[in-house]
Amino acid sequence: MGVMDERELFSRRYEVDAAALWTALRRALATMDLREADDATRTARFGSGVTWTSWGQHLLATVTDDPTGGATLTVRGRPRGSVLSTGWGERLHAREIEGQITRAVDAALAGTPRMA
Repeated sequence: MGVMDERELFSRRYEVDAAALWTALRRALATMDLREADDATRTARFGSGVTWTSWGQHLLATVTDDPTGGATLTVRGRPRGSVLSTGWGERLHAREIEGQITRAVDAALAGTPRMA
């Protein structure tokens, strides 16, 4: 796999059910370039903006039930691409995306009862 292929950017487990996490993710993505959201499969396609390290990324977020309880958010992405893209810049951009999404999801989940 090349450095510019789609890859998992991050995966995070939450102590809430998948429905609550999906609702929180939808709220979080409301401020991003949401292109498509499928409630049945709990997947969302969206894009990130251009930054000084990246031309942006095509992203896919998925919420799944965790067999041990709770739910997992997984985000995969690939650069929009340019001959000027670098692996270093895309990795830095991926960390920025992770921070933005997790902060927004955490804020949307504030006050949601956690699983026991």
